Amino acid sequence: MTPTRTPSRPTSVNPVTSQPERTSDSVPAVRDWRAMLGDRTPTPVQEGAIPALLAGRDVITTARTGSGKTLAFLIPAAARGIGMRAVRGMRPEVLVVTPTRELAVQIRDVARELGMPAGRITGGITPGQTRSEATGKGLIAGTPGRLKDLITRNELSLAGLRYVVLDEADELLSLGFLRDVGDILRAAQTQTGSGHGGVHLQLAMASATFPAEIRSVAERFMVRPERIDIAPARHADADANAGDVMGGATGATHLLLNTTRDDVLNVAATHARDALSKPGGCVVIFCRTKALVKRRAERLNELLAGEVVSPLQGNMDQKKREHTMTLLREGKSRVLVATDIAGRGIDLPEVRLVIHMDIASTSEDHVHRSGRTARAGRPGVNLVLLIPEQRGLWQSVRRGLPEALHPPMSREETQIDRAIQEKQGQGSGGGVARQGGGHQPRGQGQARGQGQSGQRAQGQQGQGAGRSGGQSSGSSRAGSAPAGTGAGRVGPQPARGRGGRR
Repeated sequence: MTPTRTPSRPTSVNPVTSQPERTSDSVPAVRDWRAMLGDRTPTPVQEGAIPALLAGRDVITTARTGSGKTLAFLIPAAARGIGMRAVRGMRPEVLVVTPTRELAVQIRDVARELGMPAGRITGGITPGQTRSEATGKGLIAGTPGRLKDLITRNELSLAGLRYVVLDEADELLSLGFLRDVGDILRAAQTQTGSGHGGVHLQLAMASATFPAEIRSVAERFMVRPERIDIAPARHADADANAGDVMGGATGATHLLLNTTRDDVLNVAATHARDALSKPGGCVVIFCRTKALVKRRAERLNELLAGEVVSPLQGNMDQKKREHTMTLLREGKSRVLVATDIAGRGIDLPEVRLVIHMDIASTSEDHVHRSGRTARAGRPGVNLVLLIPEQRGLWQSVRRGLPEALHPPMSREETQIDRAIQEKQGQGSGGGVARQGGGHQPRGQGQARGQGQSGQRAQGQQGQGAGRSGGQSSGSSRAGSAPAGTGAGRVGPQPARGRGGRR
């Protein structure tokens, strides 16, 4: 696929080929970046982004998950020697800001493979561990809250900064992260003198989704950014958001299975068991709340004999989170049950199946979840398990997805009982509150402009069954699920910030 290049602001510069500053001195660096990939063939996002970043331009790149974005923004720095030397104290030349601790660790490790002295600054580790991790490192990857804290206390200096990356930029620049990221970028510009006659502070933003309203905020910190969009065609119904760009697991098979609240756990277990019938590979199961992750992981450990089922959610301490990721990457655990914390940038070995036990809050979150499978050219399956209480929300999410990520339409998903959706949205119709003995978790809501559109949506006529292998709804039922394994609250919920869940 050929990358699409678009300057975000008017500019007379012709991208890449006729860039004035591209002298013969830059040619060796352009050759070198291909050698840094070893025997790997450059992906479209790497072909598009690396030359532009090597030329010193600011870049916004949008591409599906698993498309090689991490190397696309690390290689240009390494090829020019930025972040490749040890520094004094905590004074990096390259700063990578990520929404999750796991992604920060992953980026640090990839940077080290390129020969960069790299560390991370995240929550969940002690001040002493932070100093040990980040001191002397040319590249630091970190989460917004912790980075801002150290900048405010003058422990992290940005005076030597030359290159900044916002990874999963849509998540970083939305809701609870917006202020922290803005403060970090303003501090970087102030300390480096960027914009006041100082050296240009290069900024790259990478994500699988990039909503137009968030992009307009991001561009305040960029100088004539070049847009490199590599994404499947959007669904026709998404024309109202013409500025939005989405990518996703376009190489995966996308399926939807209608089931019920009582059956959903056993259906998930059956499909996970089938996917893991051969050695290797893993399954990722997404839930909407931390409480559901805990209860469902415990129940799936019983249903999936011989498999180690690992939970991952924001309330776990850093040591447990890192232990979970180690088990998965070493193949000792092959089932991950997680909140959307696992949907952003985390690279797992051969995810054969992604199961959406609960519908994602937004189309963007569904795209990121789906991108855990079908990475690096491998096959994979995305399976949506749809209960009646979440049909309204699913219609809203479906409308915002690229056509390539749509499962076949089923008749049942269009049959929405509005009273059920509203009842669930008010938290009075069961869900976790009923099945969990009165415990009612904080709603995740329509945080990014989804509003109540899922409830107001009118169903379209079905276009087929949309089931795999001719299965009927709940065909894998092996008995009623125990209390506390329901699908949680759906419908309109109060918007909340994201900063506290990481």
